[in-house]
Amino acid sequence: MSTDKNDKTTMDWPKPSDFKKSIRFEFTLYVSAVVIGMMLFTGYIVSNRYVNTVTRSVIDKMVTQARSYSGPAGKLIIGSSTPDILLLSNTCKQLAGANHDVYWAGISDRGGAFIAHTDMRKVLTSEIAAEPQSGQYNDLLMTGEGVHSTDDTIYISVPIVENNVEVGRLSVAASTAPIKAARRSSTLLIAIITAGMIAIGVPLTMVVLHKKLRPFGLIIESLKNANIDDIRIDISLQGRDEFAYLADTLRTMGRKLNIAQKDLIEQHRIAQELDIAREIQESILPKSIPRSTNFGIGVTYRSALEVGGDYYDFIQLDDDHLMMLIADVSGKSLPGMLVMLITRDIVKRVARPDKSPKEILSEVNDELLENIRKGMFVTMFLGILSTKTGQVTYASAGHNPILHLSSDSGKASYIKTKGFPLGMMPTSAFASRLEQGNIRLRSRDILLQYTDGVNEALSASEEEFGFDRFARFVESHHELEPGVFVQRFIEEHAQFVGDAKQYDDITLLILKWLGASSDNRLKGSESILYADRAGHRS
Repeated sequence: MSTDKNDKTTMDWPKPSDFKKSIRFEFTLYVSAVVIGMMLFTGYIVSNRYVNTVTRSVIDKMVTQARSYSGPAGKLIIGSSTPDILLLSNTCKQLAGANHDVYWAGISDRGGAFIAHTDMRKVLTSEIAAEPQSGQYNDLLMTGEGVHSTDDTIYISVPIVENNVEVGRLSVAASTAPIKAARRSSTLLIAIITAGMIAIGVPLTMVVLHKKLRPFGLIIESLKNANIDDIRIDISLQGRDEFAYLADTLRTMGRKLNIAQKDLIEQHRIAQELDIAREIQESILPKSIPRSTNFGIGVTYRSALEVGGDYYDFIQLDDDHLMMLIADVSGKSLPGMLVMLITRDIVKRVARPDKSPKEILSEVNDELLENIRKGMFVTMFLGILSTKTGQVTYASAGHNPILHLSSDSGKASYIKTKGFPLGMMPTSAFASRLEQGNIRLRSRDILLQYTDGVNEALSASEEEFGFDRFARFVESHHELEPGVFVQRFIEEHAQFVGDAKQYDDITLLILKWLGASSDNRLKGSESILYADRAGHRS
């Protein structure tokens, strides 16, 4: 079950007021955010690398200084029986004085106890120097050297070696101020650059994107101004890029939609006219068939299109004669139906009890010539049944041969008479060619007439129903009553055709002579069985 929302979505033209978000604005913000994010990420990487470079430089400088002071310190340690504490302490002070970032410097003996220090309390208390530690800067160090750092201090320890023997260690503690200063400066630089990008780059990006996406705005504006009743999407945009392709495609779609919309309206109008024409056709075809104790009649009709070109009728000429006719117009749909109407009116006007089938057909041809379009014609079988004797006098204007089944033999045979179709030849030529025939029906004899849609119908494999198959069906079912016969025929014919498209109208008329009786008057009428394209109805 559909909802109102679904119906609205399906049927209503989109309103611009329902779509207020700007893709161009959102796209600009997105691109700006991406650019700023990439700058911040890049700045973070560059800043870290810069700080790392400064850190390595500070450590390398301090290690080099410590090495340069470790040599003289070694000479002072082994120069006498006891280390000269005063000179060693002076060495530590010189090292600290050479670098203002150094907190303290100290020299320890082989046991690790400080023997010299910029802070004499370390010496007096025989404080033990920390063990050297290795870290991420090992590529800057030599064997036995160690570096580690905290948030505000860098600790460096180098061995004091004399004659390949370690006689002590030189330890230095320095400030991380240069590293912090480098981090602050790099962070500030990145912040300045980012702020500059925000102040200059983002507006510039928005201007460039707005200019580049301007064609998109033209397309949207054209769609907003489109008229649903006359769809013309005019976009003033030329070029070879994708926007131009989109604009040209929308222009083409607009033209095609406009044509399709007009075609749909025209098809709707034609469908309404065809509905009226179908109602007219159904109103002129007989709604019932004559019924008598002497004979039975069955009829079926099926149109290939909305309006067909087949026509049949029954006309009671007098108490003893019933005229039966079946016709097939060369055109289908509305033109065929109009010709059928003209033909019907002419037949009803000229049919008289004193006229033979040949005379009636000749007069119909004479009048139809003046009213039919060149290239169109009508084939017609016209027979007059004597309801008292079973005598059938007939003529065929180019129509299919009659199928006659003899009740004695149970065999069906075709009877062909000469004749031109109606509306093709002048009456003189038409009458000279037309041949009239007679047949006297015996009890339970069957006479059938039909249109091309019966024998020329094709199956899904393009096999034709054919005359032989039709004759075999009649022979197999001739014992059925006419009404049951036509119903059974409809079912078998439809089963043969299957899903194949029907290209011609189907009309079948069966006359079954039951035998003469003293009372040959008509006993009223019975309903005709119609078969439409969707199935059967009676």
